[in-house]
Amino acid sequence: MDGTGQLHQRVTIRSIPDDILLKIFKSFADATGVNGSPSQEWQTLVHVCRRWRYLAFTSPRHLNLQLLCEPPKRSLRVMLDIWPELPIYIHTIGYLVGVERDDFLAALRLNHRVSGIHLSRTSESGWERFAPLMQHPFPVLTYLWLQPRLLITNPISRSFLGGSAPSLRVLYLDSIAFPGLPNLLLSATHLVCLSYHDIPSSGSIPPQAMITGLSALTRLQSLSLTFRPEPPTYRAIRIPSSHTRALLPALTDLNFRGVAEYVEGLVVQIDAPLLESTKITLFHQEVVEASELSKFLRCADRLSSINRAEVTFSSDCISVTLSHELLQGKVDPKTLRLYLNCPESDLRLSYLTHFCTSCLPTLSHFESLHIGIPSYHRWGDVIDDPDPQWLGLLRLFNTVQGLYLSQYAAPRVAQALRGLPAEQIMEVLPALVTISISRLKPLGRVMDAISIFAGARQLSGHPVFVGDWYAGAYYWDWRK
Repeated sequence: MDGTGQLHQRVTIRSIPDDILLKIFKSFADATGVNGSPSQEWQTLVHVCRRWRYLAFTSPRHLNLQLLCEPPKRSLRVMLDIWPELPIYIHTIGYLVGVERDDFLAALRLNHRVSGIHLSRTSESGWERFAPLMQHPFPVLTYLWLQPRLLITNPISRSFLGGSAPSLRVLYLDSIAFPGLPNLLLSATHLVCLSYHDIPSSGSIPPQAMITGLSALTRLQSLSLTFRPEPPTYRAIRIPSSHTRALLPALTDLNFRGVAEYVEGLVVQIDAPLLESTKITLFHQEVVEASELSKFLRCADRLSSINRAEVTFSSDCISVTLSHELLQGKVDPKTLRLYLNCPESDLRLSYLTHFCTSCLPTLSHFESLHIGIPSYHRWGDVIDDPDPQWLGLLRLFNTVQGLYLSQYAAPRVAQALRGLPAEQIMEVLPALVTISISRLKPLGRVMDAISIFAGARQLSGHPVFVGDWYAGAYYWDWRK
């Protein structure tokens, strides 16, 4: 570059106002690097000129500048020698030995500077070295992700993080026993995301204690609690007659996996008016009662207007997805998803019907119902013997106008509808207008069964049109 070009470059750099420079720096500092760690691209900018460097280092809090300690990629000692005293984000995956392990432990000892910790797939011996260093306060810690390689059954001490996490915004714990979590949550008033996954029985927290901790989290947007599929230390949970409800005004996402008694004891004490997306997985029980869950879901404004239901049967589970159907066949991703573990195939229909009747918000406003059985779990294609339990399920959806059936669900539903007596023809799916079946044309026996139902509906003055699920313009005329 000639002298004129260099001069032009210097003039251009100097002419950028400070407020614009700060925005540029912030966009680089806020970027996410590999595996969710903070990007270090901002370090290139501070080497451009002395002014840029001065501006960045006199506004570290505004820019959220962090140093990434990522053994063995970055040496902590070299990093501390080069850069000023900025917050440190520690990121490590797998087992560390030698200098890398020493770097990691040395970084933890700078607890007054540590802003983030991401520890994944660490060994049991590594965890034993790491845990004692986490008993001190971490006053600027905003992000904590702990995911050991194997289950840690020895409970975390109540002195974890010094018993206080005033700056914490994201907390992710996986396969760790931490029964003292509610006490820590009382100080984590800035928490936005809380995920406690694969909770062992040694880490079980009674719903009332969990509510006590959650009551302080008025900024919490996402909550996930999932238990290991093992018998918990409690089965019957007494819900107090006069209980204090915890208001979670910012909560939009809820994920739970465990026994129905626990989620009942939890939601009866929570108000979450902005809840948009919910996923509930219930372990198999002979009888599931979740009336409090139904009341809780009805109180969420977003979930009260769902109009699309999807039921899918798999090898050992039933999934129910309730969502908003938008224009042109699109589905709102914000949904209510329920998973019911039920290994016995002959009990799934009755189990599902009971759950829908007693545990879901009213089903009287659904416009479409989708039923799917995967090809690997067809329950056979024989339709000679109708199963009356299908009718029990379909009777719940009395406002459904569109029924969508997968190729392997169609034979079962068709035969059940075929067996309806004439006097009951309008008692099942009375508002039905269309039936759409995947791969309609090859299903000759299904069409024979559907034609009997469609003919009866025609005679009653409420015709039903049958079409192909994927070729909406094609409709089969049952009278041919």
